[in-house]
Amino acid sequence: MTLQGRGFTYGPPKKTHEDTQHDLAASADWYRKQLSWPVTFDPIHRRLVLRTGEMLDAVVMPDWLARQVATDLELSLLAGPICIDATETWWTFFIQPGQKKGTDVPPELRRCRVHVVPSGGQSIVPCHQDTHYWRVAPKLNGTLPPWTAVMGTARRVLSYLEP
Repeated sequence: MTLQGRGFTYGPPKKTHEDTQHDLAASADWYRKQLSWPVTFDPIHRRLVLRTGEMLDAVVMPDWLARQVATDLELSLLAGPICIDATETWWTFFIQPGQKKGTDVPPELRRCRVHVVPSGGQSIVPCHQDTHYWRVAPKLNGTLPPWTAVMGTARRVLSYLEP
């Protein structure tokens, strides 16, 4: 709550640049220690960067498709961590690693701009406590869905969204 009076505003203190950097560094540490995710803090761009390929992979899709895919995965109890970018335009589904080798994104999904972050690539993740940008937040001892579950669900959803 913020109170105002006589030219002063009383409320929680504003975060400084150093506070934000500390929060991001602490969040990167949490991802590494608690989930074993390869997340680092990029101090130049002030963001958290996850490297794909060893511990997990990532599938990115536009929000109009991702919203229903996430709902269907949740109803099937197959949803893993899903984050939403700052523009709320792109959603990233984190999946089990290594399952996509030699598997292409189906053409109908490629046309919708669904893509996979290549192994060794980078994905931006929000702070672990930032619930606004996590549709499904990562959980301790949580599981990641397989490639087939996310791609199969996306294909099914697309088939009933298309005219």
